[in-house]
Amino acid sequence: MKWVLIVALLVALPALADWRWEARGEVRTAMAEARRARAEARREMAQARRDMRRELCSAHREWHSDFRRSQTDWAREMRQAREEVRRDMRQVREDLRQAFR
Repeated sequence: MKWVLIVALLVALPALADWRWEARGEVRTAMAEARRARAEARREMAQARRDMRRELCSAHREWHSDFRRSQTDWAREMRQAREEVRRDMRQVREDLRQAFR
């Protein structure tokens, strides 16, 4: 009985080894596919980050240029307003001088 069991195991071992070897191949294939999928996901994420940074930088540049433009416009308007006040004050002084002569 022992000998029959030993012979059966000796006959079955190569079949079991072959089955395990095939399973390793399938596992390796699945692992390679998982690595490829992970690498693709990383590439897509990196591209999305680059696009987001590019959009943020563009929006920031646009905001900054609009801000500088509004500062320049405000400064120009203030200079014009000061000049108008000076001109009006000169006119008032001139009118007062004319009135009291």
